[in-house]
Amino acid sequence: MTRLQKDRERGPISPHLYGSEVGLKSVKEQLNDISHLVSLTIGSSKIHELTLRQRKESIPIRPQIHVILRANTGSLKSTILREIGKHEGLPVLDEITQAGLVGTVDSRVMQLIPGKAWECRNKLLLLDEFRFRRQSDDWIVFLKLLEDQTYARKLGLFSSKIDLSDGDLYLRQENGQIEMKTRFATIIATMRDFRRYSNQEFKAFVNRCIPYEYKFTLDQLENVAKGAHLLKIKEYHPDRQVEIGRSAYLEILRFIRSRTVWRDSLTMQQNYLRIIGDLCRVYAVEGSMPWKFAEQVIGWKINVYNQIGAYYRESERGKQTITVETGDE
Repeated sequence: MTRLQKDRERGPISPHLYGSEVGLKSVKEQLNDISHLVSLTIGSSKIHELTLRQRKESIPIRPQIHVILRANTGSLKSTILREIGKHEGLPVLDEITQAGLVGTVDSRVMQLIPGKAWECRNKLLLLDEFRFRRQSDDWIVFLKLLEDQTYARKLGLFSSKIDLSDGDLYLRQENGQIEMKTRFATIIATMRDFRRYSNQEFKAFVNRCIPYEYKFTLDQLENVAKGAHLLKIKEYHPDRQVEIGRSAYLEILRFIRSRTVWRDSLTMQQNYLRIIGDLCRVYAVEGSMPWKFAEQVIGWKINVYNQIGAYYRESERGKQTITVETGDE
């Protein structure tokens, strides 16, 4: 009997275990979840090419995992990012713009300054909060870089020619035209309440990531103040080129279809292809599929996506009402 068949016999796991009901998980379990997600994300940054074997050809998909860590103020989000940054030898960014992502021209010397999307190639982009205006070009560029990780546009200023390469990656600028192909995984920490945001850009952003909400106790905060480590990062060493075979890919699809708790929901339909992609990326790093963890990933994505746009507010009469806020800034 395969692991998938055993999992089916156990039946679906309640989505409440993995969504907003974080209180059902112990602090240790939450830290294990975060450590696992961080380890997988770091591992995914080492993969250069991921393909899914179909009947007649192999289809490429993005190899890199993107993660959102959401918690209230004072929940060690910045500390977690700094610990990841220290482990990987990378900076934590607390502000990002389109120019910061893709590069900008220094008007004094007319030289292109590469952005973080190039500097973080084959590594992690660590973001501690960020703010984009609704429907701004920043959102469009950020979403494109998260997904296909290419960029091309005309610059407002001409600069001296630049032609950088790193394997199949490149950054070119000539005659005011910039072109870039990069590759990076992302870990973002935020205190934003997902229920406050309903705009399509924010939905598209969450859709591209594995979101994880957590809540620590006062005891855990005290332990950290005494010097306790938060993360236990596992080292993964996947191949640079990974192909998921046809049988393994079909097993992942069957597993997702068997999750009857979520199957008929509109949210599942809107996230279906992204869920397939995320589970394939997990498989590529692990070398096999941790099915219980895969179940959790589905629950995290669907429960968070369900929250977007619904903000519960208590009226003067004590009744809860739902309002929708755009999250404009």
